[in-house]
Amino acid sequence: MTHPDPIIEITNLTLVSSGSHGQYETKRLAVAPGDVIAIQTPRHNDARHLLRVMATLSIPENGTYRFKNSPVDPKNYRQCLPVKRQIGYVADDSALISNRTIRENLLLHRFYEEDDLTIELAKEIASLCDEAGITTKLDLRPSALSEAEVLQAITIREMGKSPSVMLIDRPENFMDVTVNDGLFGYLKQIVRDKTALVFISNHNRVYGLANRILMMMDRTIQSWDVDNEPENE
Repeated sequence: MTHPDPIIEITNLTLVSSGSHGQYETKRLAVAPGDVIAIQTPRHNDARHLLRVMATLSIPENGTYRFKNSPVDPKNYRQCLPVKRQIGYVADDSALISNRTIRENLLLHRFYEEDDLTIELAKEIASLCDEAGITTKLDLRPSALSEAEVLQAITIREMGKSPSVMLIDRPENFMDVTVNDGLFGYLKQIVRDKTALVFISNHNRVYGLANRILMMMDRTIQSWDVDNEPENE
């Protein structure tokens, strides 16, 4: 399979494993438009660590990070900010801003990009809020919502950024992975629109979206197209 220019590219990556399991290495890890990558590893914490490295939220032991062909220093917070705005990251360590309403949390990205505090939620985002049952709670702060509602609001916020790539740790924890679920339907739609997706999941319906596999095992990171032989990039 021929891949377009990568969105995220990390070369000479070294990632220390959790516990006393050594480290993982690969010459090149790339995520391109249209990639739907399922991470496989017996150690969930290692997969989460890799997602955080991709999101510039954690710093690997070694590696050169490029975003859309431009070098990025993960240690430089200011340099990483415009990158973070183009990456959707959904995991248990994601959070809403506690002193902002849910509506403000969902609009912060657009407030910044459009320099306009009067904008309203886009139609599709408002529809997702209806699906999640949080429309009547948009003017409340996160503390007033249930844990499940906060998780869904985080998912809507990140997908609403129109990211170049979505990184999700166990989508089944953040949405009802059913045919009729609005959030899962929206996730499938942005995948059809070539938004790259990297995820960790044990759910067959989520796993079935993958067109690439990324395996972390035996101190290496290998990837391959679904139905093809693995390769160490």
